[in-house]
Amino acid sequence: MSAKPEDAEITLPPQTAPADLSFAMRAFADIEDANRIAHNLASYIRFISSVINLERLDGVTVAYDYDAALAELDRGVEGLRTLARSNDDQLVGVAMSPAVLRDGKVKVHLVFSGAYIESIGATPEQDDARAQSGMQQAIYLIAHECAHVQVTTEKDKAFPGNILQKQVSSYEEQIFTQINEACWDEYAACRLSAPFGSGHLAYYEEGLRGVTGVARQKAAAARDGFWKHRDLNRIVGELGAPISEPLRMAAYTFGHIDGSNGEAEISEETRQAIDEAGYTEAIEELVAQLRKLWNERGEWMFPSEFDVLGDVARGLFYEEGLLITPNGEGANIQVWDPAMYDGPVAA
Repeated sequence: MSAKPEDAEITLPPQTAPADLSFAMRAFADIEDANRIAHNLASYIRFISSVINLERLDGVTVAYDYDAALAELDRGVEGLRTLARSNDDQLVGVAMSPAVLRDGKVKVHLVFSGAYIESIGATPEQDDARAQSGMQQAIYLIAHECAHVQVTTEKDKAFPGNILQKQVSSYEEQIFTQINEACWDEYAACRLSAPFGSGHLAYYEEGLRGVTGVARQKAAAARDGFWKHRDLNRIVGELGAPISEPLRMAAYTFGHIDGSNGEAEISEETRQAIDEAGYTEAIEELVAQLRKLWNERGEWMFPSEFDVLGDVARGLFYEEGLLITPNGEGANIQVWDPAMYDGPVAA
């Protein structure tokens, strides 16, 4: 007798998470809660590791003192900037997946805020709709951060000796490398983790609409301030950050869409918001380049192949009166008012 389709067994690939995976549970009020959450988290991570490569997972920290846990994480390299969560009017960070160096090998350590991961330790008495929703959100958060492990692993295998080990050669390179990495890492992580986040697209679209809606205004305010303070480094941050943020949020959004097997698409509301903010061309170019890089995974030859992502931001900066070009170890930075001039003028 042949088996019914619904009786067919699904065989998952082998698990890739390390057998000796360690968990640090910080600042928990109750040791039983900490143990239950660690046990459940380990089970989810091992399941996820059947479909996402976690061979380079260094360990997991769940902390109610999340900011302290980030600041105190041993990354295996001296002199690195202290880790700190995103915390602004658009985004408050609750998890991070920083690269670490262990015995000369690049790995990734996952750090979660306890308040956002505690729902996976729910007891049967808490089995209600709210608890289930919280658990689904937590599982997606876990999968997304696990996806960053694979993304970092793939880049380290393609370009060994770069992550945490190679100095950026100039200030100009540093600016655009950050944009390259932010866009690629989030696109790839969202594409890998999308199957675990059904319904999450709405959150990404909301974030994308939010940052595109204020980007140009924030850039104008930064230019107005520049004519008073004349600090070139300051305007790079004050103008560059809000203008490039829609690219990062677009990477999240379209990564999730591209990983959803045709079951998700961007809404007309978001398309209109992008168009009204003057970002349609830039985001279309960014997404085209991200998809090309994805299709070429395993064939990358040089880190400079990712420069096409930063070039999209470079074009947006120019539209807003900011030109950044190489100059030895520094950068040439020119600022002008695009409403009055077509190109660079003396600052």
